[in-house]
Amino acid sequence: MTLDRPKGSIFNCSENILRLLRVFGLSMLFVFSPKLLALEFQCEITGDTRYLRLEIPGKERLCEVTANYKSTGERRVMWYADKDTLFCSAKIYALKDKYEKEWKFKCEQWPDLDGIDQLSPSNRQILDTQLKLLITKGNNSNPRFSVNRVKAVASNLFDKQPGALALQFFLSSGDVTQVITGDGKSWEMFSSIDNMASHILSDLPVNSALISAISDSGSLEVETTLASEIAHNCYGQQVFGTNANDELEPRTQHRYICDKPVVAAK
Repeated sequence: MTLDRPKGSIFNCSENILRLLRVFGLSMLFVFSPKLLALEFQCEITGDTRYLRLEIPGKERLCEVTANYKSTGERRVMWYADKDTLFCSAKIYALKDKYEKEWKFKCEQWPDLDGIDQLSPSNRQILDTQLKLLITKGNNSNPRFSVNRVKAVASNLFDKQPGALALQFFLSSGDVTQVITGDGKSWEMFSSIDNMASHILSDLPVNSALISAISDSGSLEVETTLASEIAHNCYGQQVFGTNANDELEPRTQHRYICDKPVVAAK
């Protein structure tokens, strides 16, 4: 069984999207950072800047809410959880409110990088389940591996509704993407894809490949960064169908643009 290409794919207007990528090239660098954060607020008061971060997974726990001091580099864990990441989500918003209302900081939210905070409660439960399983597997493997970050996209943001969910786990040994389908009552892992970048068909070397969207039936849109000796800031996109054999089937060509040519030093 092969899942189809999403209706209304962004590749119906790929040229426009690629132009937008060129315009926002610098900001897109954040999207492809390996240090994805579930949520981050930059809070400032005269002479003091702090970063409130929701980290999923945390350094030692399933999730951690941290206060990070720009002046000293200190990182303080304010809350953590080992069972439910929604606990940490609630706590970071409460901490942000306290900074603003009691301590008179001005806090601004950074752009969402990993999509976790947009998931419905039921999809968050699925993420928690799969993340805990993968962390346990890593601890029991020889050699061991760790889960560093997660990128999530869902076809439906409403709770307990039919649709698909994709979770891209960034490991110390690579990355694995799980495609999960459900009817709103139960769910199953439909496909598991290792090393997403290796599946991109490109004439330039692929530096990174991150999932960016998923259809109800499980087709994936993937965004890429590329290495080029003659241009800066190269970004691309490609759409794949998925199947139960843990394979990706290209639905579009890999299209990319580069921001500007490299100027050789004289």
